[in-house]
Amino acid sequence: MHIAIDLGDITTAGGLQKVSTGLAIEMHQRGHKLSCFTYSSPDSSPFFPFPDGIHFEYYPFSADRRTVLPVRSKLISCAPDLFICPTSHNNILFWAAVLFGTDIPLLYSEHSDPWKMEQEWWNKEERNAILWAADAIHLLLPPFLESVPSHLRSKCHIIGNPVAQPEDIYSGHNPTYPPHILSLGRLEANKQISLLIEAFDLVANDFPQWELHIWGEGEDEKNIYRAIERASSANRIHCFGLTRTPHKQFSKATIFCIPSRIEGFGLVIIEAFIHELPTVAFQACTAANYLINSGENGLLVPQMTAAELAHSLRSLMLDETLRHRIGKAAKISAQAYAPQHIYDQWEKLIYTTASHKGHTQLNKLREPAVTPIDIIAQKTLYKVFSRQNLMLKDSQIIKRFFRHHPKLKRIIKYIVQNSIFSKLNKGLKRQ
Repeated sequence: MHIAIDLGDITTAGGLQKVSTGLAIEMHQRGHKLSCFTYSSPDSSPFFPFPDGIHFEYYPFSADRRTVLPVRSKLISCAPDLFICPTSHNNILFWAAVLFGTDIPLLYSEHSDPWKMEQEWWNKEERNAILWAADAIHLLLPPFLESVPSHLRSKCHIIGNPVAQPEDIYSGHNPTYPPHILSLGRLEANKQISLLIEAFDLVANDFPQWELHIWGEGEDEKNIYRAIERASSANRIHCFGLTRTPHKQFSKATIFCIPSRIEGFGLVIIEAFIHELPTVAFQACTAANYLINSGENGLLVPQMTAAELAHSLRSLMLDETLRHRIGKAAKISAQAYAPQHIYDQWEKLIYTTASHKGHTQLNKLREPAVTPIDIIAQKTLYKVFSRQNLMLKDSQIIKRFFRHHPKLKRIIKYIVQNSIFSKLNKGLKRQ
């Protein structure tokens, strides 16, 4: 097969990037031809290394409608059998516009909590239209199927993320390191690392030998450092930055904690499982509450508060036998995500999707709508394709512009408030 896939920014670390890159490399090693699309600079170095023989196509990603035709031309010249769009956002809107009229099947691969996607950075109407337009839909967890309209579920495929077992793995706490709680991942607001710092501070006095180790980088670093400064146990809380060998950090840890509010899959949970690490997460985090059976292969915290998190951490810090029992069960749970098993499912899905070449779902945009569902999806997609920015509505473009130009916003606000029309309006109101 000739597979085209969007890898976004190949210079960044993160779960989505790791999984997408891993899929591309595995399919290449299985003998398939790969065309990887990226908006990283051709001169940049990928965070995850690629083998020779993988072809890259570079494109400017602004979601501007004017870039659709040049990118479509690149895609057509590659002549792939299908296009895979792994995403945790709404950049699929751009790729749907690119694929329209190409007869290239679309495999839409969703990597986030779908309800949070709809509520916080997308909307249900446009997501449903994309689900309609896709020839196949990949979801990470069975609970996510409930977010898909019932008439579209037949083309959904549930495949988890693969997690390999490193050759130099060490199972269990390494006695040469102080006992510590590990947090590893991108440092962003939804990960709630500041809440973990607060929770550790609540138990730190009772466990003077324990430390909190935080690995990662991201836009929430300033808030995390402020939280550390406020903590009475600040001298035992350490931020180490980005790691390229996460399995080594897991091997040294005693407990793993992922205090996320949202997770698309929770790749690090399975990585912790492989290392027999007892894992603590919040019950309200959908991915975590699917992977963790509380009390058996991890602990789920019932309320998303520092006090409740501290309580769960305390129970594990006190009981080495409990940590050992949970860790052993966690390693057994991880076996379902062995790479060979996961990639076999992916390869089968790729062949299934490619069978739609020449009669894709997006082609139906050119046909008269048959059902009310078709009418709604087609109207929504045509509305999206006519926008100047395919990912943003006009009102969102204005808000984002002013967010990046606060001084200009203040100037315009001042002019409006002091304009002759404003003064005239105030005068009329006084009368």
